[in-house]
Amino acid sequence: MKVEGLQHVIKVVEEYVERVYSENWGKYPTSHDYLHVIRVLRVAEHIAEAENLSCEERLMLKIACLLHDIAIPLRGSKENHAAESAEIARKFLRKAGLSGEHIAEICRAISEHSWSEGRKPSSKISAILQDADRIDALGVVGFARMICYGEYMKRKLHHPVEIIPKERELNDEAYTLDHVFTKLINIPKTMNTNIGKAIAQERLRKLIELVKKFEHEASLK
Repeated sequence: MKVEGLQHVIKVVEEYVERVYSENWGKYPTSHDYLHVIRVLRVAEHIAEAENLSCEERLMLKIACLLHDIAIPLRGSKENHAAESAEIARKFLRKAGLSGEHIAEICRAISEHSWSEGRKPSSKISAILQDADRIDALGVVGFARMICYGEYMKRKLHHPVEIIPKERELNDEAYTLDHVFTKLINIPKTMNTNIGKAIAQERLRKLIELVKKFEHEASLK
């Protein structure tokens, strides 16, 4: 009965999430759009299979992935979005008829996923959501998302002299590419699962390779 209830709610959640992102297009950074949600879900499902999650856990994970950033399109801001997304999800899932036990675990995972808050996962669902969300900040996709968000925040693309910082101080509030070295380079060390760590390490390698190629092209005289 628990599984059937979750499966029914998922359809309602999918329709709701897609509609929210569509109706609010242009009010939030494209780095955190509906496509980000779908990519996070795909990575999470891949990790969940490797981690042998039960059917019930996988369904709760899917709902958590779909709703993990829902405050961003609704509020147009990333500030405190994990806690706000958890609260929005709690109210929506209650109306959708989900059990209190399921709601509590899903919303706890959503509230714990944010990198900036540095919270430790309290469940397998939370651990996998954290890994999947952070993996999407790496690789070719991560490079593209970083550029999108830097533009949204009105940052310069790179430092005019040292594109890859060597002697200067890092400043990712001013230069988008500095974000690779202030945050993204550390992501593999934060992974909760072995498969998540392996994926993150490979994507970080690709990301660093892209930055080096960018530096080479931008530095030609």
